[in-house]
Amino acid sequence: MRKKITPGLVLGGIAVVLSMTGSAVAGSLITSSQIKDGTIQSKDIKKNSITLNRLSPGAQATIKRAGKPGAAGATGATGATGATGATGATGATGPSVQGSPGPVLSSGNWGLVNRNTEGSPNADLRSGPLTPPVGTGALNLTVKDGTEKIAFGNELDFQGDLVEDLEEVGFHVLTTGENRAKGNGNLPGITFEIDPNRAASTSNYSSLVFLPADAPANQWSGYIDATTTGKWGLTGGAFDANTCSLSLSNGCTFDQVMVVLNDGGDPATILTAAVAKGKDNSWQGAVDGLRINDTVFDFEETGVFERAAE
Repeated sequence: MRKKITPGLVLGGIAVVLSMTGSAVAGSLITSSQIKDGTIQSKDIKKNSITLNRLSPGAQATIKRAGKPGAAGATGATGATGATGATGATGATGPSVQGSPGPVLSSGNWGLVNRNTEGSPNADLRSGPLTPPVGTGALNLTVKDGTEKIAFGNELDFQGDLVEDLEEVGFHVLTTGENRAKGNGNLPGITFEIDPNRAASTSNYSSLVFLPADAPANQWSGYIDATTTGKWGLTGGAFDANTCSLSLSNGCTFDQVMVVLNDGGDPATILTAAVAKGKDNSWQGAVDGLRINDTVFDFEETGVFERAAE
């Protein structure tokens, strides 16, 4: 009976198994002379079994040369500058950033009437005190004693206005218990310097003065209407013997003083308007919302502003 024998073939140190038939002896070695040229393929060789030292010296040298990098070549010349690209589309305009403006200082023609101020009193446009009736500020006044007086007013804007055209006059006041302890009526007043133009006198100067009757302590008063409360008086030689003279204690009402001024001469005209205090007692407090006809003068830390009367 014939048996199929698979003898081992050793080729270059690699074992190759060949299928054979016939009477070959098992385990015999096959030499290269027994293998037909061109019949051994890569698939017949075991992977990772052929080492570098099994190759010819020439093949080994070729492989070793291929693994080494050559020397760096010389730097090439700089290429020509390329053409300028097309201009891109204009981007969207960013948001405008602007700092907040500072306060606008605007006292206009309001300030100390120096010729009617004596001693070292103080007038201060300030924020507060407390919650002012108009805006957030007020006119603070300080008078040391009976040797001082102060007038904070406007010497230009009322020049030439007719006294008889005054229909509404008044303000708000904040006083203290110490001020009231010196007597009722220890409050600042409203003063109009005027040319009285009286038929019976050649005097061309007088002060038309309003003095409030009273105000609560340590709080803002309501609106003090000078046309219906307090008393009015006139200064100067033209009124020395008149019942509305400021030197007389009883004074006059607003309507009475208007009658006195209308004595048949030319209409009396206004020269200045002011808030004033002294010479009588010390006083520390504030005034706000001075009203003259249809305008309210708002005293603020940053200036004096005109508001329409409600």
